[in-house]
Amino acid sequence: MTTPAKRSFAAKEEIESLKIVLLINNDAQARKIFLEKSLEKIEAGLVNINKSLKRKIVNHYKKWRWAPYTYRWPAYDLSYYLEIWSGIIRQKIDAGKELKRLLAEPEEIKNKKQAIVKKLKISSFDNHLFNIAADIIYLKSFRKDCWFHGCFAAENLYKEIGRRLGLSLNQVWMMGFWEIAPALRKKEFDPEVINQRIKFSVLYQKGEKGYIYSGQKAKNFLSKLILEKEKIIKVNELSGTGAYAGKIKGKVKIINLPEEMVKIEKGDIMVSHTTFPSLVPAMKKAAAIITDDGGITCHAAIVARELKTPCIVGTKIATKVLRDGDLVEVDADKGVVKKLNK
Repeated sequence: MTTPAKRSFAAKEEIESLKIVLLINNDAQARKIFLEKSLEKIEAGLVNINKSLKRKIVNHYKKWRWAPYTYRWPAYDLSYYLEIWSGIIRQKIDAGKELKRLLAEPEEIKNKKQAIVKKLKISSFDNHLFNIAADIIYLKSFRKDCWFHGCFAAENLYKEIGRRLGLSLNQVWMMGFWEIAPALRKKEFDPEVINQRIKFSVLYQKGEKGYIYSGQKAKNFLSKLILEKEKIIKVNELSGTGAYAGKIKGKVKIINLPEEMVKIEKGDIMVSHTTFPSLVPAMKKAAAIITDDGGITCHAAIVARELKTPCIVGTKIATKVLRDGDLVEVDADKGVVKKLNK
């Protein structure tokens, strides 16, 4: 009853993405190019695609590349979408059927809610409360996505600030907003102080005034606070959608960023919130792949089928309940992950 009937940004992107797949499939020249396994050949072949379709491809990339950005990089590059579309076409996934399912989903949710209201004789007042709860759940996700899009949109501004100050993007991110104007106008900033913040720092905001502590000062500041520890949900089994069949045991390695790929060894179980092309080297080493997000047409599912690696997507909570070193059994036939004793 609290499931939102409104489409999320992710659902809207997937619908638009599948429409592009249908356009590619209906264009003989484009389809031939996207049947290539090599991303380099697909990218090179884009010049031979009709201008209208090419424009739609590029516009989709520009419109949605912010999706995985969160607070700071990486955004998707064009190769992410080319790999997705190529995989759907080569693996003969019925894009039309999947598109039809996604388009019908909001109405199906509404119909199921109405059936429950009728069956349980839920009052109009209580039903109104359920609708409010559904709106709150939708807005929570919508608010986050708007925030993340804002962070992505601001990146070029941060890059320009960095260019003028001779700082990297990461260094600019470590500056307080109140420090930017003096740095630009009077060159009042210390790169070494900023570098210390990258290693370990705390931002403390009191009213309109902000304070940034680094190193030992940051540790001393934190030691005086009563922090609420994150409650790790104890889950021994989680489920999702099996994207490629297989059953295997292995140790978990959480990989969300390219710099984290050094952790993974051949035979490990790769667990990610989502995947993208720069994580493929880690995916090739993994004995199985598990993600929080995604369905049968997501990047992880596409690549897993190419690699013939057992894969479960859409678990929602894998990165929250699993930790590096956990021993798990992945049964992608059933879409189930079982946590075993270490």
